Amino acid sequence: MLAHAINAEWIKIRTTKAVYWTSALIVVFSVAFGAFMGWANAMNYNMAVDDNNADLAAISVDGLSVASALLGLQLFGVMIILIQSALLVTGEYGNNTAKSNALAVPKRWQLPVAKFIVYGVIAAIITVISSVLSVVVTKWAAGTQVDDNAVLSNISLSADDAWTVILRMVIYSLGAVALAIGVAYLLRKTAGAMAVLLLWVLVLEEIPGMIPKAQDWIPQYLPFKNIGGAVNLNDVANAPWGQAGSVIYFAVICLVIFIIGTVTLRRRDA
Repeated sequence: MLAHAINAEWIKIRTTKAVYWTSALIVVFSVAFGAFMGWANAMNYNMAVDDNNADLAAISVDGLSVASALLGLQLFGVMIILIQSALLVTGEYGNNTAKSNALAVPKRWQLPVAKFIVYGVIAAIITVISSVLSVVVTKWAAGTQVDDNAVLSNISLSADDAWTVILRMVIYSLGAVALAIGVAYLLRKTAGAMAVLLLWVLVLEEIPGMIPKAQDWIPQYLPFKNIGGAVNLNDVANAPWGQAGSVIYFAVICLVIFIIGTVTLRRRDA
């Protein structure tokens, strides 16, 4: 039964020390980077005001937002979630426990679904905690440089679209879990899964924007570009949908890869 698979997965995850370390790193990196961005943008704002530089002041104020506070979570937190999610699968193949785990579950699809449910819930909770702490600490860091409440008002949990950004960040994390599990079941090797995931996010999604003939018709269909734009409340250039469409597009891509990985598991171990 799926419930038994979920319970078994929960026992494995909560008894794995690495999960606690990676969870702590997500929070620490997210909050620290957000605090730095808040402090830096506030300092730039002060310099712009002193120099009567209206353009720099406007840019600095734009950087003092909930989306900017979550930039560390986007850059570092999601990477850790991708890695940890893949390790849930590849670690079993590396330790030669994957076959015994598969034999314990009559229906193979229950294995990846159980992993997604358990770690997906953990990732979602960590994302919410990191988001809330990042916003609070970022506002505090910016407040050490600026005492104008009007400037700091956009870095607040009560700011317009604050919870929309956080919700989209949670969807981002859940999609990352599904995507990584799917890729891991396709490759089964830790090195291969890590290489594909990290190269996809850090390299492959950046290359089309550097190619003149491709930058007008490829970037808008890249999943991480879409979810990144949505989290930052920006429409993706040339995309045939808005921000909500970008969120849905990202979720669909992640779901498709998760399903492909599940089907591959079932056929290999049938």
